[in-house]
Amino acid sequence: MSLKLDYRNGLLPVLLFFLSPAVHSYAQDSTKAVTNSYLNGVVVENEHQKPLEYATVSIYSLPDSLLVKGTITNKKGEFELADLAGLSYYYKIEYLGFESYSSKPVLLKENEKLLLSDPLVLHADTQTITEVEVTGNRDFARIELDKTVYNVSKSPVSDGGTINDVLATIPKLNVTSNGGIQLRGSSDVKILIDGKLSGLLGMSPGDVLSNMPAADVDRVEVITSPSAKYDASGSAGIVNIIMKKERVKGFNGNASATIGTINKHSGRTALSLRTGKLNFSGSYSYQDNWSGRDYELSRLTKTETNFEMLKVSADADLGNRSHIGQFGMDYLINDKNTMSCSVTNRNVKQNKNGFYKYFRTLITSSTFPNETSRESAVDIDLTSWVYNASYIRKFDRKGQELSFDAAYTNNNAENYGNYTDETEGNTSDFFNSDREEAIVQLDYKQPVGDAGSIETGYLYRANEINFDEPIDLSTAFNYKESIHGLYFQLSGEKGNFGYQLGLRSEHSDIKTNDSYSDHYLDFFPSLHLSYKLSGNKQVLLTYSKMIYRPDSGMLNPFQNLSDPENQKLGRKDLGAYYTHMPEFTFIYKRDKITYTTNLYYVYTDNIINQFRWVKDDVAIVTSENLGSKHYAGVDFNLETKFNKWWSINSYLSGIYQKFTPSGEAHFSTNDDFGFFGKLTSTMRIPKWFNFQTTLRYDSDMPVAQGSYDQSFQVDFALGKRIMKGKASISLWIYDVLNSSKYNVNTSGEKFSQRMKYNFENRVANFTFRYYFGKKYSVLKSKTHGRGVQHSEKDI
Repeated sequence: MSLKLDYRNGLLPVLLFFLSPAVHSYAQDSTKAVTNSYLNGVVVENEHQKPLEYATVSIYSLPDSLLVKGTITNKKGEFELADLAGLSYYYKIEYLGFESYSSKPVLLKENEKLLLSDPLVLHADTQTITEVEVTGNRDFARIELDKTVYNVSKSPVSDGGTINDVLATIPKLNVTSNGGIQLRGSSDVKILIDGKLSGLLGMSPGDVLSNMPAADVDRVEVITSPSAKYDASGSAGIVNIIMKKERVKGFNGNASATIGTINKHSGRTALSLRTGKLNFSGSYSYQDNWSGRDYELSRLTKTETNFEMLKVSADADLGNRSHIGQFGMDYLINDKNTMSCSVTNRNVKQNKNGFYKYFRTLITSSTFPNETSRESAVDIDLTSWVYNASYIRKFDRKGQELSFDAAYTNNNAENYGNYTDETEGNTSDFFNSDREEAIVQLDYKQPVGDAGSIETGYLYRANEINFDEPIDLSTAFNYKESIHGLYFQLSGEKGNFGYQLGLRSEHSDIKTNDSYSDHYLDFFPSLHLSYKLSGNKQVLLTYSKMIYRPDSGMLNPFQNLSDPENQKLGRKDLGAYYTHMPEFTFIYKRDKITYTTNLYYVYTDNIINQFRWVKDDVAIVTSENLGSKHYAGVDFNLETKFNKWWSINSYLSGIYQKFTPSGEAHFSTNDDFGFFGKLTSTMRIPKWFNFQTTLRYDSDMPVAQGSYDQSFQVDFALGKRIMKGKASISLWIYDVLNSSKYNVNTSGEKFSQRMKYNFENRVANFTFRYYFGKKYSVLKSKTHGRGVQHSEKDI
């Protein structure tokens, strides 16, 4: 395929170009003469004078403050910096949870072996310098200039659930019954993994994340007003999922097994081998789930002479079996250059079996209802391969860094459908869908002054999707998208004032084989300002502009036969729409309480939205540029720590939405108020269980042609380390009261309808996880009482 060829030909010279500084630097370093000067010392914590293992020790030359080299302490807290030249230096000690230590200038003579006579003492860090932080047992949330960071790795849900399950505990996020991810009620969310676009997520990120274990996640960043550094797509904001990174040398790993209600099973193992220069990692996960996805539909349609009532009942089951395997390697060329590569394979087999009953009645007629039925069996076989490569170059000046990332993704899906209709007999369809995506990203960061930096970078993304039905070649559909992006960003601090200014430009080109062609050259400014009113009060003001481009599903005019009463068709005359998002934030922090208020406003013109209309008794759903949308809201977030083991996070969001249709759309202006609330209680009781309970309530919410019904849900999770820390158990129950509902009311020209979805919401999972390797030996060696304690985050 042309995309693959262009991608590989374009990547090779770019990769060689950016690797050349590393090779040159490595060659230069190898020719430098070194002396036999040494610096040795011991690092301890202040309270009990216990040694700190894995503390980072860095040494800088004077007077230029250039980083010379670094190391980490051993089990006894000892470190050695060898092969140093006879110069003046200062050294710096850093350890998570402790204040960093910088030494006075030290003159090291040639061939001198300097042993520091006194231990270097680190004090516990009790203050936050550059950000407002919510305190707690491994702080659940902290607010930074351009994002809110949620630490989820210690959540009981994290150990036994999926990534979607842990996202559902985050205040501003909502995970719908069918796996969709919403940010402040909007589904136009961009999902990133480790700050990068991931081809593994494909066209339906929610489906993929519901098959990935939450145990891999360290933290989640919610970005409601993205900076110019990020790709401009995603009109509601960004959810950036940061995965855990293994830091301990040697062989480490864990294995887990999960069983759930109604034929749900999954298992996973993850292994890593770190030798220092060359590091390997691998993982494999398996999931086999069955779930019910039934629905009921009632639709009243006005005909020329009568009213027709259609009632549909669907009894459907979805089977999902997935395998995800990943292998990665890191090569530390030297202290300043690192290369990484990985390959991921995902294989999914789905079965969608349904039985449908249709009842048609003329309201003013005495005739009996017309009853028909239909059976469907749809099989989907999906295979994905994702290849990633990256290179990081660190310069002598601290904070100066160049990174290069490249990724190639190939997805192939085969869709088989067999249908038995009571009146028309048996029919079938088959079609392939192939998707290729190539991404090349380059980022550079340069410190400016004492607390500032400039960042710039380039992004190239190419996406090609092909749909074809071998029996009927006239329905073949081809979609091509290419995007080139450049950005520049300046950030820094001046006293109590912090700032981040950015500008991004993107040129996009979208084409299909169905006479659709459109291209855009756009500029996307971003602004982030912060001011500390006092030691415990801070205000933030942000603004960003985003774009939403029509995707292949919105433009594809050919659909399969899965439900003849509800057809979904694409259009070829859609245009992109833009979103403007200003936001004001106030933060007030006390000893045990952090209070946050957000005022925000979102304006979108020419918005793309689904539009439903009825023709010849068949409901047709298309994507249309419907008009404008005004979206204003206020968020209240209260993080309360009652004591060392119990904390509560409460969140309430009030929203006003107004949809104003364009002249071509046949529905009236729709506006209304709604609110969304979430309460999460976390109890970490020593030597017992960790408990987490989440309560969520959604009021009636308006959409362009109707509204969603209110919904209430309670989730529960508990976890515990057992076998002297070698293993853990967790229990997670989703929708304990089976009260969650997903009902949609829609009306249009000459029709009104109500759909009631009956998803299998109440689900329970039990997980057993076993840890082994070097990492476990560190975890089990933690001291009791008030001494220093290691955690997974520490290492």
